[in-house]
Amino acid sequence: MFLERTDAKDFEFFMKKGNFLKVVDTLEKYQQRMVNTKSDSGKEFMLFKRQLYQMYEVQNRSIDEHEEFSLSLERQNLKWLYQANLEYISEM
Repeated sequence: MFLERTDAKDFEFFMKKGNFLKVVDTLEKYQQRMVNTKSDSGKEFMLFKRQLYQMYEVQNRSIDEHEEFSLSLERQNLKWLYQANLEYISEM
């Protein structure tokens, strides 16, 4: 059942679990024992896990934390985009 839920990318199933730390522990142990992180399916699992963790973080963040995190993230993205644009222009 666990594998079916991860393959189906059933975020809701994992988000509704009572103790998210147990979910994290289970996912981490499953990855260590069963997932080849270099395979396509392993990469898909890693992406699903990262998205799930981000969803949990956003859902459980306070309004002040969200505003502070969003502002710093936006500034980081702008810096990254600016640098990528400069590199692109220099290559052209």
